[in-house]
Amino acid sequence: MSEITYHGIDIGLLEGGEDLVELLLEAFEESETPTLQDDDVLVVSSKVVSLAEERIVELDRVPVSPGAERIADVTGIDAREVELTLRESTILGVIPVAEIVPDRLESYAVSPEAARDALETLPALLVTNWNGRLCTNAGIDLSNSPEGTATLLPTDPNASARRLREEIRERAGADVAIVIADSEVSHRGGSVDVAIGCAGIDPVDSNFGATDLFGSPKVGGVDLLADELAAGAAVLSGQAAERRPVVLVRGVDYDRNGGIDDDVDLVRAGFWPTLKRTAQVKLAEHLPIPRR
Repeated sequence: MSEITYHGIDIGLLEGGEDLVELLLEAFEESETPTLQDDDVLVVSSKVVSLAEERIVELDRVPVSPGAERIADVTGIDAREVELTLRESTILGVIPVAEIVPDRLESYAVSPEAARDALETLPALLVTNWNGRLCTNAGIDLSNSPEGTATLLPTDPNASARRLREEIRERAGADVAIVIADSEVSHRGGSVDVAIGCAGIDPVDSNFGATDLFGSPKVGGVDLLADELAAGAAVLSGQAAERRPVVLVRGVDYDRNGGIDDDVDLVRAGFWPTLKRTAQVKLAEHLPIPRR
């Protein structure tokens, strides 16, 4: 792996139901982007996959349940978005963004007024279990969607990635890997792109226990390769009006495989042991330990 390059691809604006592979191959023909080759990786925004698969909902046609109304009253989130979140996922908790980091977000905004407008639109985030994955608001997005609509995540991102990979191989003769990326909230108070589905690439670079420069086994080495590619591609694809929802990554050394595993079972299994050990450590900080 001597050099890795990233190339952003503009496939135009989607309204819903388009042939994503056709748009992609046309964009390659019309741009100065290198021709697709075997072993390339295409990082594709979940938004364009959802639009192509017509995972679009007209907000005015969403009947709101009493439960969604109550959650909307507590959180300030649009009741229709809450209703869609309830349909798509299980709500595990709430992050009151407008209460926690308004000043910090204002310092990062294009203007204080823009920050306030954004927080009024979405003052809180719902932490959800969506198809076995932890995400906010079930991945439902009102931005960069046709006016008056919300875009839902692809029903099965791994299956979507497999379809894209197979169709590209059939039509272009290139054996590429696909990573479907979506933006998620980071513990640092911002957002970062992560992989929610993939095909043709092992999403984890498995080197646990490999030796370091001095011959000692490392606890690390389980590198989330698909997430790293998604985050790197986001520098080009952006989050607003950049119009580069597909990024070609060339030069990556990866194993062929595919599929992003569920993470909720791992989180659930680790919750109580983590809570127990944390309590023990905090007690150890403040209580004397009897000498034997």
